[in-house]
Amino acid sequence: MRKNIWVLLLSRLLFLQIIYFGVQETEQRKVVAVPEKKEQAAIPQQKTSSTDFLSETDSSEEAAVPLEELTFTINPSAEYYQINPDYVGWLSVNGTVIDYPVVRGQDNEMYLSHNFYREPDIFGAIFMDYRNIGMGIDRHTIIYGHYTQYGQMFGELDKFLNEEFLKGNLEFTFSDGYGQRSYRIFSVHVAPADTSFLDIDFEGNEYTDFLSMLKNLSVFPSEVPVTEENNILTLMTCNDSAENGRLFIHAVEVTE
Repeated sequence: MRKNIWVLLLSRLLFLQIIYFGVQETEQRKVVAVPEKKEQAAIPQQKTSSTDFLSETDSSEEAAVPLEELTFTINPSAEYYQINPDYVGWLSVNGTVIDYPVVRGQDNEMYLSHNFYREPDIFGAIFMDYRNIGMGIDRHTIIYGHYTQYGQMFGELDKFLNEEFLKGNLEFTFSDGYGQRSYRIFSVHVAPADTSFLDIDFEGNEYTDFLSMLKNLSVFPSEVPVTEENNILTLMTCNDSAENGRLFIHAVEVTE
C-alpha cells in the first residue's frame, strides 16, 4: 500500500515537472533576442550664432543656412553597429511578425546557431549571404532565416503561399545606414535546396535568363515587371512541402 502511494506521488511529481519544462520551452520559443527597433530622432542642437561661425571661417562669405535652423538626426543604425559590427540592415515584411535586424557573417554558418548578440541560440539570426556586399550594391541580395513552428524569424513567410495574402502584401522594406529601400515581390516558389536559385554573379545574358527562370517558377502569375536593369532581393527559409525543401520569395527593388 505504502509503495503504491510513493509511486503515485512520484508520478504526479514527474507530471508536474513535464508541464513546468513544457511551459518554459514554449515561453522561450516566443522570445527572439533582438534589439528594440529605433526610429530616427532629431538631436537638440547647441545654439551658435552665424557671426561666430563666419568669424571662424571666412567673414566675407554668407552662411547658406543659418546654423540655428540646422538640425541633426541620429542614424538609428549606429546603435546596432555598436552592438554587432556584422549588422547590415533592418528587414520589415508587411502582414507578418518579420521586423528584425539583419547581420552578415564571414560564412553562412555562424548565424544559423547564433542570434544578433552572437549568443548561441536555436533561432539563429536573420542574415545576409556572406557573398553580398550590402548597401544596395548587389544585383542579387539574399537573406536567410529559420522556419519556426510558432512563427518567429521567417516562420510566417509561408503566408505568401496564399495568393490573396500575397496580393495584399506585395511590398516590404529593407533599411540600412544609407536609407530605406522598398521591394515588390515578383516570384514565390518552393523547391528542393538548390544553389542555382542563389547565384549572385552573372555574365552576359545570364542575369536576364535568371530573372525569367524565377518568374516562370512562381506558383502564382505575376505582373510585377523586372528587367536586367533592376536589383533583386531573395528571402529564403525551409519548407517541408518538398523533400529538403526551401521557400524562395524573390522581390525587385522599387525605384520609381
